[in-house]
This record gives sequence, C-alpha cells and structure tokens, in this order.
Amino acid sequence: KLSPDVADKVKSGIVTSTDYQALAHCDWVLEAATENMDLKKRIFSDVEALVRPDALITSNTSSLPATRLFSHLQHPERATVTHFFAPAFKNPAVEVVEWARSDDDVVDYLRWFFYQTGKVPMVTDDAVCFMLDRIFDNWCNEAALLLDVASPAEIDSVTTEFVHAGPFFVLNMANGNPIIVETNTLQMEEEGEHYRPADIFNTIEERWETIPPGAGQEVDPGKAAIIRDRMLGILFSQTFDILDRNIGDAADLDLGCVLALGFKKGPIELMKELGDAEVGRIMTAFAAWKAGMPQPQKPVAAYRDYFRYVLVSEVDQSIVITLRRPEAMNALHDDMTDAILRV
Repeated sequence: KLSPDVADKVKSGIVTSTDYQALAHCDWVLEAATENMDLKKRIFSDVEALVRPDALITSNTSSLPATRLFSHLQHPERATVTHFFAPAFKNPAVEVVEWARSDDDVVDYLRWFFYQTGKVPMVTDDAVCFMLDRIFDNWCNEAALLLDVASPAEIDSVTTEFVHAGPFFVLNMANGNPIIVETNTLQMEEEGEHYRPADIFNTIEERWETIPPGAGQEVDPGKAAIIRDRMLGILFSQTFDILDRNIGDAADLDLGCVLALGFKKGPIELMKELGDAEVGRIMTAFAAWKAGMPQPQKPVAAYRDYFRYVLVSEVDQSIVITLRRPEAMNALHDDMTDAILRV
C-alpha cells in the first residue's frame, strides 16, 4: 500500500527480534498475538519480567477483557487494551479500554498519544468484545443467519444501503469467519444462547460467493424487506445494549461505526432519520425473531441526546470545545454549528 520510498523509511525504523531480551528498554510493548487467553497471559508475564515497572503493556485483542488478560500481573495498572482496526496504518479508530485496575493517568496518556498521532481514540468499558466488535460481529452473524432467506450476494446488495461494503464481502477481505465464531462464542458464554454463532461459520472454508461494493443485484422486494429489518434489528439491538450498559458512549459509537466499520451513517443518526415509530416497529419484529436480544431500556428519543460532532471538556474553569468530525476534516455543517451554539 505504501510507495517504495515511504516503505523504506518505515522499515529503516523497525528492528525485529525473536529474543524477549530485546524488549527490556521499551517504553511500550503492544501485543498482537493469536486470540488465545493462555498464550497472551504467558506473553504478558514474560514481558513484565523484563521491562521497567512504568513501561506500558497493551493488547490489540478485539474481544478478550483486560481483567482476564492482566489481573495476574504485578503491575496491572499500567496495562490495558488498545484495539486497532484494519488496516491499522490507515484506519484512525482505536478503542482504549478502561478497566477496574487500570490507572486513570495511563488511559489519559493513551488518549493524548493517539490524538497526537492522528488516531481517534474511543474509551470503552471492559465488556467482552468491547464496543465496536459487538456491532461488527453480530452484524456479520445475523447476515449468516439470513442465508436460509437469501444468498450472500443478495444480503450484501441490500445492506449497502447502510454500509460501503456488505458483511460477506468484508468477511472475505478479512478472512473473518473464525473471528465471528470466536467472538460470538464469548458473548454466548457470558450473555446467553441468542449470541450463538451461525452453524455455517463452522463448516464453510471457501470464500463467500458475493459481489463487490457498488455492483448491486436485484433482490425480490419481500426478501429485501426481511433482510433490511433483521440487519437493522441487530444493529439497533447492539446499539441500545452498549449505551444502556455504558460500554461506550453515543458519540464514540456513532463515529466509530463510520470510521472503523464502514457504515455510511452511525446507528443513532440512522434511527433519527427513520423516526421513533419505524425504529419501534423494527425492534418489535426483531424481538419476535430473536427473543433474547437486548431491547431499548428507555424511549428511543432519549438515546439521541448527545454531541456527535464536538467534545466538551472543562479545563482550569474554562469550557473547551473540540471539533470532532474527522471524516470531513472538521468542516462546519449545521449539526456541528448547532452543537457549538448549544454548548
């Protein structure tokens, strides 16, 4: 993806080693090994034995809670999850997990560091799969559960109303079938049978037969309506659950879905466009299909009371408004102007 000159400059700053002793003087060790709990815990123990007590240790896990990964360490307060999204060199989103034993100063430093380096950090709670993977994994799993209704190409075609690339196309790009099995199994074990991964993910080895973004495919209107309702149902269900349980906040969730996952609009912005009555109809139908999935715990309109395009902080008795519309280089538009005036 990089030009030869840029690639050479990047590689000139990289030193590789298979010897853990090479990590001894590092300020920050970031782990990105296979999603295996025992393996990761062993890595962190080996790393901690070498690095300074104040060196940062973080994991790029997409689903394993920090409490399970780091509680065995002697200095767990300097360790947490920093979850990047593919391709990491280009995708600005990164989740920073705030967990029971993490140091507030460490979380603040990581947020500052990511902002300074052009990332968009999003602080999440230490729930299984954190915030954005709950959206992505269940979005893809619901698509697989629709295969008795439609083909992968038909499902991808209908969902491009909401995303730049359909779920099966993305799974092909990311070789993502095993990821859905792993993450949804974790959610199933902790939160209920309704998160069980679709059986087909355990049997299919080939790539999904689908279409590229923008190709389009004619889909029977009745079939399209089922796909649309079910996919919006899982999207909104996970959105309500994330916000009701304070796994993440509304602004981060809407922005993260756009930046990290390729949605054309965040789920809350989408609800606003559809209207409360239509969202209610979709959720009622979804509850009839999948009874255990989360439903909203308050009126739908209440979830829209947040600032999507600005961050508001108090510093030394002054209010600081930070523009936060990176997808448009912070260009002003009506919604951002309204938020600034409201603050």
